[in-house]
Amino acid sequence: MESKELVEVVLPGTVEPEELQLRHRDIPLPGAGQIVVRVEATGVSFAEQQMRRGRYYDQPPFPFVPGYDLVGTVLTAGTGVAPGLVGKRVAALVKVGGWASHVVLDAADAVEVPAGIGAAEAETLVVNGSPRGRCCTARPGCAAAGRSSSTARTAVSARSWSSSGARRA
Repeated sequence: MESKELVEVVLPGTVEPEELQLRHRDIPLPGAGQIVVRVEATGVSFAEQQMRRGRYYDQPPFPFVPGYDLVGTVLTAGTGVAPGLVGKRVAALVKVGGWASHVVLDAADAVEVPAGIGAAEAETLVVNGSPRGRCCTARPGCAAAGRSSSTARTAVSARSWSSSGARRA
């Protein structure tokens, strides 16, 4: 049985890593156009280290949950989201909030991860973008540049996953 509680890592202020805090709370319900993702992988990058030091551009005020990106499985979907997305593995850039067992995000900011791609590999492509400089915007039907999920879509494009049946979430 799936837990109704999530666990998240909270950055309470400018602290050393051992001073990060765990918080337990109920998993929120998704709103219209949103999904709840059970997180499989998230990264610890330069961005989060700068946030921990209070030096990242436009970071939220303390306390907050860091985590720039994530890969996971869609558990539930709000109204206006295709029901077939539930149960699919997705990747997303969230800027903050990824260091949690479950995250609510806009379905439009998620991209489906094809079968056979591991969570760590997908997460690495999401945060680091496309090898060989391929851009999502060069593919017909991709979102316009500047969307928060454009790097995730670039990562999917980078592996030529469209032939494997991958599609935008």
